Amino acid sequence: MRAKVVSLHADAVKKQLMKNMSDQQLDLFNDYALDMQNQQAANSLKGFFEATGIRNSSALVYGEDNPICQKEMYVPAIPGKNTGVLYQIIGNMGGYANKEYLDDTNIILLPDSLLKKLEQGVKDEVVQEIEKYYRKSSVRFQNIRFTCEGDFLSWVKSRMATAPDECTLRLLEIYEKS
Repeated sequence: MRAKVVSLHADAVKKQLMKNMSDQQLDLFNDYALDMQNQQAANSLKGFFEATGIRNSSALVYGEDNPICQKEMYVPAIPGKNTGVLYQIIGNMGGYANKEYLDDTNIILLPDSLLKKLEQGVKDEVVQEIEKYYRKSSVRFQNIRFTCEGDFLSWVKSRMATAPDECTLRLLEIYEKS
């Protein structure tokens, strides 16, 4: 609870700071924040891109807008997690979750457990499947964005801090307990 209060206080300080900025300063601040988010997302997925050789794609950056709205998201099974609940969270955020990679897939969500396995040099069946699709059409992967489970859940939580949705908050709680 203390972390939530600290986070809300930090958000309030940030909003007050932003109110006092000129338009030019605000643009620079937003550009910097977006660059930082881009760098964090790239760092989260660096091991995946290195291990698979997928170079044409990039990490999904969560800005002020909703980058998953009306996008097809491939979400493989996540061991020990209730992916049905995760699919509902994605739906509540405006995206379409699929357990299969489709031709119109826009985003691939990588489980955090998959990224940990890759750090240990283990490529599971999900990585092998993604590599298969990449070899089939590397050009197609230029438009696909990748995100990891942790980054996605952090983004959902931050959206819930500004626009609470009791149903999605409850689903987050259920998902994190699974």
